[in-house]
Amino acid sequence: MASSTERIGVNHCGEIAERNNWMFREQPVNDVGIDAHMEYIESSGKPKQLLALQIKSGASWFNEEKDGCIIFRNINERQYNYWNTNSLPCIVVLYNPNDNTCIWQKLTAETIERTNGGKGKGFFVKVPIKQVFLNSSSNEQLLSFTNLPEHIINYNFLLSQKEFMQIIQDGGEVKLHSTEWVNKSSGRGQTELIVDDGNSIKNYMYPYWFPFTPYTMVFQRLFPWADFSADEDYYEEYDESFWREYHCFYDKEDDEWLMVGDSFEEYRRKLNPMRSVDHSGEVAEYMLVLSLNELGRSFLKVNDFVSKNQAYANARPKED
Repeated sequence: MASSTERIGVNHCGEIAERNNWMFREQPVNDVGIDAHMEYIESSGKPKQLLALQIKSGASWFNEEKDGCIIFRNINERQYNYWNTNSLPCIVVLYNPNDNTCIWQKLTAETIERTNGGKGKGFFVKVPIKQVFLNSSSNEQLLSFTNLPEHIINYNFLLSQKEFMQIIQDGGEVKLHSTEWVNKSSGRGQTELIVDDGNSIKNYMYPYWFPFTPYTMVFQRLFPWADFSADEDYYEEYDESFWREYHCFYDKEDDEWLMVGDSFEEYRRKLNPMRSVDHSGEVAEYMLVLSLNELGRSFLKVNDFVSKNQAYANARPKED
């Protein structure tokens, strides 16, 4: 579990990203140090950049300074290989909560140096003190970090959510909880994933708004690999109140409800699976269960295939 200092760093980076129109998505904790993904979407809706972030928070990360750089160490061989072969461009972000210093550096074969003059077993990265995370110049650098073809960007987007797909395939549960201010053109609201992998339940916030777009459309764009269905337990009381109103009659003499239309089960089967709970006509609240659609199932199969060494990979036709 992340410490409070680490949480502060992740939250701080998320706030900076939001202010600069980047979509920030915290990632499930793993042992190669990718804490979040950050995506930039053009005003036309076209994705422009998707980055993976290693975030280190705490004053101790700033103890070693040399030639105008903070020296970031404790990098092992596995992390070095992962960052250099990742289909997403990777960066490290260092945050000092004592003075709000937040700086970054690319994680590439050029910036990650081997210790002991290139002969050691460890690695380090020089993070320029003046390279402020997402100021105007850094923003431009990060946008131009790569210029991947659209099919690679789309693949990377799916890859950034593979953990959630895998949890569903392995029998876990992923729910989407969202509140939409239906009378606001700003798209104001809150959206989070509630992820149960069978061992623990974690929440992943999507802290941004979606102007002029109904949330039922937003959900399908955010998670194109998923089908959505209502959490029946969550909606039961709300559904039942409407069912009684439209399909039942209250007999005062016998003090009981008499069914004059569909049964409750029949009524619920006809409801929109992406329905919401209406709060006084101001807020629509959703609690949806995600399942893998054809795209999600196919992506996991393709990703599994391309991630393994294939027997024929080194086979080449002989030259005449």
